[in-house]
Amino acid sequence: MGMILVYKSKSGFTQRYAQWVAWDMGCEIVPVRKVNMSTLEGCDVFVYGARIHAGRVDGLPKARELFAASKAKRFVIFATGATPCSQTRTVNGMWRNSLTPDELVHVPHFYMQAGICYEKLGLLDRMMLKLAASMLGRQEQRNPMEVGAGKDGIVRPSTFQAVWNYPDGDFVYFDGNISAVSYG
Repeated sequence: MGMILVYKSKSGFTQRYAQWVAWDMGCEIVPVRKVNMSTLEGCDVFVYGARIHAGRVDGLPKARELFAASKAKRFVIFATGATPCSQTRTVNGMWRNSLTPDELVHVPHFYMQAGICYEKLGLLDRMMLKLAASMLGRQEQRNPMEVGAGKDGIVRPSTFQAVWNYPDGDFVYFDGNISAVSYG
């Protein structure tokens, strides 16, 4: 069974996750800008990874087109973002904004907490983040667990933590090995 992982990365976080996943799964990895029909030949599983941008998976319409062109039987999506994995309501909202109702049920999808590299963002993205930060600053103070801290209260944004969103909406938190997660 051939598997390909196609990714779109702006600041490098998604690329890093894509490399880890591809290494763990033993599959080919290709940036979306370099995908052509020959790279899609013979793949049965098409994995797409991208950042969350403005509450949606960046480049997902293009990924859907590539999946259809690939003739793959299975589509898998992962998204990276600065939102802590503990913010399940926000993560679920992002999936509802990005995926069709059918995809929510039938397409396995992951959320992986990453970060923000301001130096690699464009002016519009930096302005949007500044606006969002000022809006969040007006909210009442939250406890450390609400902002993505570990059980000890320490926030570790660089940990390899991911969330698997099962079709029934349950979440499994894990660190480390992507292949440790499975359906059911």
